[in-house]
Amino acid sequence: MSRRDAGIPRPSKGAGFTLIELMVTVAVLAIIATIAVPAMQGLIAANRLSAASTELVTALQLARSEAIRRNAPVTVCASDDGTNCENSTDWGRWIVTGTDNATGNAEVIRDSSVTGDMQVAGPAAGIRFRPTGLLDAQAAVTLCLPVSNPPSNQRVVTMMVGGGVATSKQSGDGACS
Repeated sequence: MSRRDAGIPRPSKGAGFTLIELMVTVAVLAIIATIAVPAMQGLIAANRLSAASTELVTALQLARSEAIRRNAPVTVCASDDGTNCENSTDWGRWIVTGTDNATGNAEVIRDSSVTGDMQVAGPAAGIRFRPTGLLDAQAAVTLCLPVSNPPSNQRVVTMMVGGGVATSKQSGDGACS
């Protein structure tokens, strides 16, 4: 042993990984990733649908309670600019709008939108709550992600005439109608 090597421990013959051990580990990780990634994508898509439908339900419940509180009609409708209702079935962005009792002017109470490739379709005239909190007719809004995983890629939020809300899952076979 030379003086330069003194004090430096030498690795034993069995220390470290062999090339075969490393290749087996990488192969196992690749198999696990192949199985886990599609399941994770489906979970993320399902959570995005649930979050967006919950946001819509919250807006509808707020509109109903504001109609009762203000004793004036309140509308949930599609909006391109976040300030005015549009006569459109594309609800990628929606607003809750009502009359301000103090000024008598229309005001936006809430402005919400969805992100990414989510598609939202609802009644072109919007959903209008009477001062009693009731609707003139039942209305439904459909939220959809154009993915095949999860199989139930649509959520239908239905407002009953009496003001109740129901959310259901629906299969679009990977497409949005």
